[in-house]
Amino acid sequence: MRIRILFFLFTVCLVCNDSWSQIASYNQFPTHKPSHILDEKLTSISFSFSMRVLESDYTGPIIRLRRASDNAEQDFGWADNDIVDITAINAWRGASNVFVHTWYDQSGLGRDAIQTNTNRQPRFYPDATRPYFQGDGVDDHLLIDTPNGVQDLTNAGDEGTVLTIARATNRNQHSFGVLINSNRWSTHINWGNRNLYFDPGICCNGTRNFYNDSNVNTWELYTFIKTNTNAIARAGGVQRFNGVHTTGRCTLTTDFTIGWANGNQAWAHSNTSFIEFIMYRTDISATEYQEIEENAITFWGI
Repeated sequence: MRIRILFFLFTVCLVCNDSWSQIASYNQFPTHKPSHILDEKLTSISFSFSMRVLESDYTGPIIRLRRASDNAEQDFGWADNDIVDITAINAWRGASNVFVHTWYDQSGLGRDAIQTNTNRQPRFYPDATRPYFQGDGVDDHLLIDTPNGVQDLTNAGDEGTVLTIARATNRNQHSFGVLINSNRWSTHINWGNRNLYFDPGICCNGTRNFYNDSNVNTWELYTFIKTNTNAIARAGGVQRFNGVHTTGRCTLTTDFTIGWANGNQAWAHSNTSFIEFIMYRTDISATEYQEIEENAITFWGI
């Protein structure tokens, strides 16, 4: 009798163990999607560009490139590492240089950054770790076409937030935004004097720059914030200035550009390099921008 009981218990245990092992191998949450940094951060967004996927519901391509050898164009999505598919790009381009036709907006608003003029398309560099594009400093830039220009992307030319991963250079240049003389919402990353400037309104406000020579030719995350009272700049998750902005809002309706501040100073195109560019039309909370900062710094290893 004792032997029968022990055998019964042994058989039950084998069944239990087999059941547990089978259950453990099941996907108990089949509807769950991968998590991405902008999944819960689309409120008040203006656009979101990156060389990686930023939002789990986004199903479009990352970038459209032009092949210099024959001017053919092609869209590219992302690989398993969430970064634009460099293997596919290299297979398609062969030995040819490639240039950016479209950097696709992942916000759902369809505000793509586009350059149709082949002579003004920034060159794309298919670096496997940090793919990027860079203008020639002469006339290259991407344009975001909206009905009211920068007014649509900010709160009526005033409040706004930009988070971008860029590589600074020292030259008299406008790295992004709009600018007609002193009326502007723009940056210099860097100006020729090695200072980084942020002008979210009529220039020139008392608080607007910091010395940024240590970041020249180095990838860095920059955050620019205009509240209803202050202009704030951060680099690498550290605040570099925060001061009252007293000179008034930008009143232009010019379309926003990356690689230049669209306006009347064509000589000031930039050779700043870009990996990521996210913009909100408000001054988002510190919790939100710090989470985006930390995620970008970790993901790109900067």
